[in-house]
Amino acid sequence: MTAPSRVLIVSADMGEGHNATGRALEQAARARWPDAQVRWLDTLDVMGRGIGPLFRSIYVTNVQRTPWLYEFFYSSLCRMPWFAIAAKRFVAGWAGRRFARPVREYDPDLVVSTYPLGTAALGWLRRHGRLTAPIGAWVSDFAPHPFWVYTEIDRNLVMHEVAVDQARHWVPGATVGVSAPPVVAAFAPGDRAAARERLGLPADRFVALVSCGSLGFGDVGSAATTLLAADPRVHVVVACGRNEQLRRSLPSDQRLTALGWTDDMAGLTVSADVVVTNAGGATSLEALACGRTVLMYRPIAAHGRANARLMAAAGLAEVCEDEAALTATVRKLLAEPEKLATLEQAALAHARRRTVLDGLIELTEAGPPEVRRLRAEDALFVHVQTPEVPQVAGAVLVLDAKADGSEPTLADAVDLVDAAPGLLGWIEPGTAWRTPSWHADPTMTTADLVTEQDCGGGDVEAAMDEFFSRPLPEVGGRIRAGQAVLVHGFATGRAALMIKLHHATADGIAVTGALVARCRGRDFIEEPVKDAAVEKPTLKTWLAAVGELARGVYTLARAGKAPHSQLNGPVRTGGRHHAVLEWPVAELRPAARALHCGTPDLITGLLAEALHRLLAAEGGNLDTLRVMMPRSTRTTATFRHAGNRTGAASVDLPVGPMALADRVAATRTATSRQVASSAPHAAHAVVRVLGLLPPWLHAVAARFVYRSTWFNAIASVLPGARSPVFLHGARIATVFPVLSLAPGVRLSVGVMTWSDKLTVCLSGDADHGSTVDGLAEALRAAVKEIRNLPA
Repeated sequence: MTAPSRVLIVSADMGEGHNATGRALEQAARARWPDAQVRWLDTLDVMGRGIGPLFRSIYVTNVQRTPWLYEFFYSSLCRMPWFAIAAKRFVAGWAGRRFARPVREYDPDLVVSTYPLGTAALGWLRRHGRLTAPIGAWVSDFAPHPFWVYTEIDRNLVMHEVAVDQARHWVPGATVGVSAPPVVAAFAPGDRAAARERLGLPADRFVALVSCGSLGFGDVGSAATTLLAADPRVHVVVACGRNEQLRRSLPSDQRLTALGWTDDMAGLTVSADVVVTNAGGATSLEALACGRTVLMYRPIAAHGRANARLMAAAGLAEVCEDEAALTATVRKLLAEPEKLATLEQAALAHARRRTVLDGLIELTEAGPPEVRRLRAEDALFVHVQTPEVPQVAGAVLVLDAKADGSEPTLADAVDLVDAAPGLLGWIEPGTAWRTPSWHADPTMTTADLVTEQDCGGGDVEAAMDEFFSRPLPEVGGRIRAGQAVLVHGFATGRAALMIKLHHATADGIAVTGALVARCRGRDFIEEPVKDAAVEKPTLKTWLAAVGELARGVYTLARAGKAPHSQLNGPVRTGGRHHAVLEWPVAELRPAARALHCGTPDLITGLLAEALHRLLAAEGGNLDTLRVMMPRSTRTTATFRHAGNRTGAASVDLPVGPMALADRVAATRTATSRQVASSAPHAAHAVVRVLGLLPPWLHAVAARFVYRSTWFNAIASVLPGARSPVFLHGARIATVFPVLSLAPGVRLSVGVMTWSDKLTVCLSGDADHGSTVDGLAEALRAAVKEIRNLPA
């Protein structure tokens, strides 16, 4: 983006830490963009009259008088995700609505926040489309807690690399980066001796600066007296801030300098050998920027203790839990100057890796992550999903060993999975008035989403059951777009790459095309916001299209409800059970020729035969069973596009008593009749029209049309690769397409022709695994019988 002309800094008068960070950001922004206007908003003032004094009073009371309550609240945020989500949503809605007007009036083109409640408000504005400017949040606590981090913020900037994983743990979808200590330029390495001379401090003493924020929280008096007693060479400087009572309570000692409010904290920090503090916020960051050693003495509850632990883990602080520990640490640093020098060098190295301006520049140059509103065809799968019926589609690629005998590697798998459309993002389900959307995650890499495991000699079906029974991760209501696992250790000696994607990201053709293209060294998927332009139709072609659509709609309308069958009923678990089958295509073609049909029609007829045998064995006496068969509506203009571009043909498969050859012929006739009626294109058009409804009504309509009332099972015949496909030297021997279920529909069937094989994957809920296994056996028997037909 161009240089911002209006910068908004969102902070809060809650001590001086948040405002200190804001001043550092303002200083950097003005140095970079001197013509920019900078305005501040105090979050607590915006939230309402009296909120600031109330919140400050609660904070002071919690830290000083009821630390157990403060610790309980903090730990609850960290231990109970539902509590953190609920609290953040409440604050975001409250503050966000209050922020809407001042933000709209100022119309900033760059927004930075230093206070978590303010960040929540900005996230709410972004989520509701009221703020498009880049947003950055500077997490000035060394240890970020869940209230600090938001997925809607373009950059959540933490203070050290060790804090990145923690921030992503609390909010996996968040974009997290690392900032230099956000302090004004005065806090920089300087001449210790010169600073002492200017401030009147002894040049030959070990100077310990005790600073616990502008409010002087914690055991400041204990820190001072303990330092004085540790060694006669120690001179203590106490910065009491605005706490005059603390200043008056300190002992009178010629080795102690007690200061009230001062504007020269930078000079005091440079003059010190160590900085003693108890919270890990602004004071610690200022010490690090000056290259000074931080001693965390009796850290205050909650965020103070968390900061102390993480700073120690990063090698940037020594934690002293009591007087004895502080005494021992100071004596050790006096006895071992090289230890003090090592700590100072670590602080300097951290502070010099980047500047505050770097974070601002990255924020303005990167811009907000891509957010794409889902098309109606894709949003349908968000609206109909439930925990028991997640809309997850996928594929299982069975891999041979490479020519040198080695197995496919995790790096091979990552390279292939990287081609899957929409993988590096999250699905936002939307609200009653906001359409579901896909959000890119710039912090996520494909390697983060692909794992590796050994099945210990098991079979592919058991590994599939385990993988596809696990839901896609969900955080804060958002659903990860996909995952994959490379499984080794099968009894066959092969490996299997299992991929699952949220159905809203793509249909089977897009996924298969992307994977095959990657194996053959080219990109397949493009993800435009809207379809490619086409020629303007003439009146004749327009009338013909309308007539074809009308015939399709008429066919859909008169189909009526599906018959009730044993395949329908509540799906009460997200667990899945699978059965996979494969046959050489060459063994099926003679039967297809004998029956005057293609291989896809043959396998559909065999599926009808298997369903007949299964239902008959279970006492069923249906004549037909309705199967919803997705059919591609892709054209040459949309063939390379991601998303779902399918319609549905509702085929009434003949499952009553009849000869196998007759059943194949009847199935072919039923399927051809549905396709010729333009029903798939009509169904596609209906879904798109439903997308014009408000999101809440679209959800209602989607759930009405996509359920067992209208079909008994789902089956799809997908095109595969006609010639062998290799992944970095490992032949992809077989691919099994995995389809999702639908509410009340317990069976799905994926069929694919892959090179010289025809593969079938049967999927069902775990509670009715016997149905899947029974259908698999019936299908094997039907195939065996059809092979014996005379040519």
